[in-house]
Amino acid sequence: MRETITARNTLVFTGAALAATAGALLTLGGYVRREIERRGYPSWEDCRCSFKSNQTIFQVWYSRQEQRGETIVSQEWGSYLSNPPQWVRRFLHHGSQVLATLNPRGRYVERIALSPQEAHRFVTLLHTASAGEAHTEEFTDDSGHMVWRREILHVSHHPLDAYVRRLYPSHVAQERSAQAQTLPAVWDPHRNLPLPIEGSLLETPTGTRIDYIGWTPAQISYCTARLKP
Repeated sequence: MRETITARNTLVFTGAALAATAGALLTLGGYVRREIERRGYPSWEDCRCSFKSNQTIFQVWYSRQEQRGETIVSQEWGSYLSNPPQWVRRFLHHGSQVLATLNPRGRYVERIALSPQEAHRFVTLLHTASAGEAHTEEFTDDSGHMVWRREILHVSHHPLDAYVRRLYPSHVAQERSAQAQTLPAVWDPHRNLPLPIEGSLLETPTGTRIDYIGWTPAQISYCTARLKP
């Protein structure tokens, strides 16, 4: 008799635990769906992420950005996925949106434009922050024209190898300053630095917010761009 009662209690507790877990998962799933729609993340059909068409996908697991004078250097470590099947691509797309929605720190980056008109002022701010005010006057005396450029310094070939990019100012001759164009970039408001990131994210409208997928600024994707106003 006692064994029957014990077995019955075990079944009751197990059933209650399963019901509570199922209810929590349903509630969490509903929250994620509503939040994805509210934030305006693109659907799989409308998304322009690398997960859809790229034969090889570089998945970033850790990155580091640092300021070297007025140059911003980004190092990314990750792994390559070669010709993943369609279900993996869809999983990466939807998984990115779920991770960004559940990101408790709420970190994000923002699409900006580094115009030639503001290049010198921004370079001065970076130079002041890194070198101190003692060298600011010497730097700002240069009356030449500037533009921002982006460059890939090293391509990763294995998991322990880093993908290295840089964003840097470059002087241009005055007669060529009229042809200088605005450089689209991504801004990290947490560190107040632009990031030397490339790809379809730079084609989003200026001011677009892109939410982190993980814990580092390089872990972003077109999947988590807030395209709706």
